[in-house]
Amino acid sequence: MLRLTNAEFLKLRTTRTFYAFLAACAALVLVPTILICAFATFDDDPIEPLLYFIGSLIQTFSLLIGILAATTEFRHGTITPSLLVVPNRIRLMTSKLIAGTLTGLAIGLVSTVLIVVIVAAFGSARDFPTDEIGRGSLIIGGTLTCGLFAALGVGLGALVRNQVGAIVGALVYVFVLEPLATGLLSLSDSLDDILPKYSLGAVSNWLTGVSPDDDVLLEQLPAGLLLTLYAALFVAAGMFMLRKRDITA
Repeated sequence: MLRLTNAEFLKLRTTRTFYAFLAACAALVLVPTILICAFATFDDDPIEPLLYFIGSLIQTFSLLIGILAATTEFRHGTITPSLLVVPNRIRLMTSKLIAGTLTGLAIGLVSTVLIVVIVAAFGSARDFPTDEIGRGSLIIGGTLTCGLFAALGVGLGALVRNQVGAIVGALVYVFVLEPLATGLLSLSDSLDDILPKYSLGAVSNWLTGVSPDDDVLLEQLPAGLLLTLYAALFVAAGMFMLRKRDITA
């Protein structure tokens, strides 16, 4: 399994899309954080709103990295040679899951630590508060969220197989369908707390430890367990369909 996982890391590193995503992640973390900390004025610790807005984008990139890990071989037609070397499809997909999840964890850890360090540095220089929120829980939550998003992406990629379709579908859901559904359900008194508490975006916020309105509907531990369940469901569905489908490319 170790050799297979190393091979999956190599496959990720040899695609230009992977480096484009990493560059975009770095830009999204560094540029807004530095500009906001350098020029904005704060009455409270700015780490939570920064993690709320920037962290959600980094989580989406982790989701896309997971999709890349699962679908790149289908896109380039190298899945058949891989299955000739590793006939066990579940074993092959498990190695992709490990590689994708570890990459997501690394992205989450580096991104969250960078935001925390930049805020602390500018807070010391500009004398705005930076110690109101526990940094450890934010870093752990942000890291785990990105790792679980990457795992979910691997499951989604295995389920859909078409790389463009999986990426477009994921982006449409994250930025269009979920916010739209949340807004529509908010019109109903009996349903208005379902998506704000249990949707993918909401659960990721609770696990990260940030809240846009300081109204915590779910603590970090149950949020982490729920996000793990979401990722596990997609991974299980993806592996089930991978075993059942014919592979011709």
